[in-house]
Amino acid sequence: MNQKTRMYVYMAFYAALAIVLNYCTEFLPKMPNGGTLDLPVIAIFIASFHLGWKYGLLTGLLSWVVGMFFGLSNHIVSPMQTLCDYVFPVMAVGIASIFPSIQLKNKKISNVYVGIFFGMFLKYISHTLAGVYFWFPEGSAAGSMAAWIYSGWTYNLGYNLVTLIVAIIIVPILLDALQKSSKTKFVGIK
Repeated sequence: MNQKTRMYVYMAFYAALAIVLNYCTEFLPKMPNGGTLDLPVIAIFIASFHLGWKYGLLTGLLSWVVGMFFGLSNHIVSPMQTLCDYVFPVMAVGIASIFPSIQLKNKKISNVYVGIFFGMFLKYISHTLAGVYFWFPEGSAAGSMAAWIYSGWTYNLGYNLVTLIVAIIIVPILLDALQKSSKTKFVGIK
């Protein structure tokens, strides 16, 4: 099998895994103000670090598009809301491997941790913007301070923070195990 075909097979595998994990989130308890642990990011992060940021981005988009056909992620109000709630977040997670390692005094922080942090931060920003302009609380206006507080603090921070913590723990463990058992190079790990 040539290298390009192998990359597409891996992409399809990670997209399918993200869809299965997305389906599994339907059975998880919801946070008090909404949202839940976002398990599909684990597959997309691994795709990014295994295949590189371009394939990671495409894997995220593919998992979202195919997931829509299965009835997942279908709270669509407008094209811009769809971009902010679904497309930009999977793209942010998919490009995680683009971020470099960071050197702090005597300690080097792997690009895996940096990429997970910034990927989740960009995902959180995108969800917050969607909430401010499309899912604001009743009795307030889009873009109002109440909408910012509700979206940024009350709704989106909790489940994105929990997802970040789980991803920071699980993704490096899975990447390490996969690297040890695989013959392919993980091009996104620097």
